[in-house]
Amino acid sequence: MKHLRILLALLATLVASPVFAQGAAAASAMGFGDRLMLFTAFIVIGVGMLSSGYALSISLSAYAACEQERRGSAFIPAVMPGSQGLYAFAIAFLMIGNIKTSFDDPAMMFKVTLAGIICGLPCLFSSIGQARTAAACIKSINNGQMDQGQALLATGVPELYALVGLAGGFLVMN
Repeated sequence: MKHLRILLALLATLVASPVFAQGAAAASAMGFGDRLMLFTAFIVIGVGMLSSGYALSISLSAYAACEQERRGSAFIPAVMPGSQGLYAFAIAFLMIGNIKTSFDDPAMMFKVTLAGIICGLPCLFSSIGQARTAAACIKSINNGQMDQGQALLATGVPELYALVGLAGGFLVMN
């Protein structure tokens, strides 16, 4: 219930105030739907960035349980889930750069929104999947069932979907 109140307060603030001070005149002409689209896009891209932190907590927990002599082989798979946050940040940077022009151009506003969703959701799901894969690979390295090369290949597969989201976000914005 408390989270719902916070969300409603954020939405009320979004509707009641201009989106950004630089484009206050254009932003005040924006309707509720336009503001909601931009708000949703930045929430989704923010979740994409934050998912890396959560994913790293999963994979680094497995790394912490690894035996000392096997930690060298397990380190790179343990930190791989952190890359999705960088991809989401790159798209967020583009979104912020194009936000001023989106006040006057509904097509650009749609592109900004779509880029946030196209990049944010794959980053969220691929980081969690990659963290689970990394944790399983680290356990296998620790048990002597897998070497570092095999672990890197297995952990790298979920990364592909984050890269597809990054490429999709770039293509939509340009």
